Amino acid sequence: MGTKCWISGLKYYLKVYLVTHLCILLALTKAEEVSNATTVIDPSSIGTTLEQFNNISSTEDSTTPMPNNSTYDSSTPTSTGTETPEVKVLQKQVQPTDCSQREKSRNQPVASSSSRLRKCCPLGENLDFYRENQSDSMCDNAVLNFEPTIISAVLYDNCIEDLEITTELPIEIGNPCNSSFQYEDSEDLFFVLQDGSLLIIDKNGNESYTVQENYCLDQDKSGHMLAFVCITQVEEVSKAKIIIVAIMMLISMPCLLLVSYLHLTLKLLRNLHGWSLALMSLCLACGYFVHSIVHIYGIPSGGFIGYVIQFFILSFFFWFFCICCNVLLNIWYKLPRYVQFNKMWTIVNFGVYCAFAIVGPAILVTLTVQKGLPGMPSYFQKGLTESIRESQRYFIPPVSTLLGLSFLAMVVAFFGFQRIKTDGYLRANEDEKNSNSPIRQFDQQKYEDVKKDAKCVALLGIIIILAWLFEIVTFYSPGNEVYLLLCDMINGLQGLWIMLIFLVVRRRRTIILRWWYDRGTHTISEGTELQPVNKPLNPT
Repeated sequence: MGTKCWISGLKYYLKVYLVTHLCILLALTKAEEVSNATTVIDPSSIGTTLEQFNNISSTEDSTTPMPNNSTYDSSTPTSTGTETPEVKVLQKQVQPTDCSQREKSRNQPVASSSSRLRKCCPLGENLDFYRENQSDSMCDNAVLNFEPTIISAVLYDNCIEDLEITTELPIEIGNPCNSSFQYEDSEDLFFVLQDGSLLIIDKNGNESYTVQENYCLDQDKSGHMLAFVCITQVEEVSKAKIIIVAIMMLISMPCLLLVSYLHLTLKLLRNLHGWSLALMSLCLACGYFVHSIVHIYGIPSGGFIGYVIQFFILSFFFWFFCICCNVLLNIWYKLPRYVQFNKMWTIVNFGVYCAFAIVGPAILVTLTVQKGLPGMPSYFQKGLTESIRESQRYFIPPVSTLLGLSFLAMVVAFFGFQRIKTDGYLRANEDEKNSNSPIRQFDQQKYEDVKKDAKCVALLGIIIILAWLFEIVTFYSPGNEVYLLLCDMINGLQGLWIMLIFLVVRRRRTIILRWWYDRGTHTISEGTELQPVNKPLNPT
């Protein structure tokens, strides 16, 4: 009897034990299902949450209260309408109302005066993009306005809090990447943060957001937003090379100022040709001085100061073209037609040159500002990418065109000298012998002066064109070879070569040396030099 009772009790406790363990097992299985339901992210819900974050969607859930600041949680799912009531309750308990329950990121975007939105193409232009080959991308006239979304945000772990503060950033043009990775708005969302960095959120994934500082953003003509994030950046020119070339420019500056001073002070050099040479040298001296100071002291070259440098350097080349045109005018018009400008017409002629040398560079600088391009000329830069080469569209092509036209003008002037030599004053002298009526005398002295001026301009053109060719070589060459540094140094000493020209041309050397011996009085004494210098009959 006792044994039967013991067996019955054992069976009872065994049943209780099995039922208890079965209940525990069912409870654990249910909990695991709920847990799995709360960690699955519905990709479609991410787009809806991002639309709320960007204020794109016009409809909101009236039953769910929204916090004061918009938030995006990249790890917490949203309801899809298919969950059980238990899952919905658990999601409501787990999902935070804002990002305050998450850890704040260490690196926060902070707006500063140097914050820029980086646009790939110039203002008023869109990407003309061939998707099969990224290297074929280029810019074309804009069809759509470039309006990226700029936000002020606080970054948390897998969560972004929009402060809903209206933010505007200046635009910086150019692609800083040597090689880059492309993102498209069909797969990602792009937001520009208050410090100018790019926030990228994957539409179709559950990974965290990424923030990129080295990028450029633009859209193609179909309206697709494209972002190019740098894999490798364009290498900057070494500081040592910048200082060396800047010192060469500073050496050129006093030489150029001396040339300007002599042509504005000495009476025998103070004519239309001398005034033009003086202002040409002065423009190059100002451009070199500001350019070298900016790079030696690390002053930001963007904005106004870059446009000032661009104006002075461009004006130098415009003045050289005016000087070539002045030689052409003398040899093809004034001398054959016995034209002598009086003082008023000389001033008018000089005023035309001034207007051309000021208005021309001003137009190019205005176009540069309008496109949002940096005004800094190509010195100290390497045209390694299409973006950098595109930034020089209003400097390198205009200067190359002016130097080409100047060379053409000097070639035409050469044939003008040949024409005068064979048919000019020789014919006039023969006509005077065979005619009883007096005829106008050919100004042979003026012819000789114009010929010496043309010789000076030809030598000057050789120096300027060679220096420009050196600049083109260093800009388009990708390496850091020693010969490229030598080319930059020769270009930086351009002012020294210009001054040496006046020691090569004998007439100017004679005038300058006589002034040096009699400096302070500006009076040329007799017998100081071997070659006498005659005063020109007119100031042209």
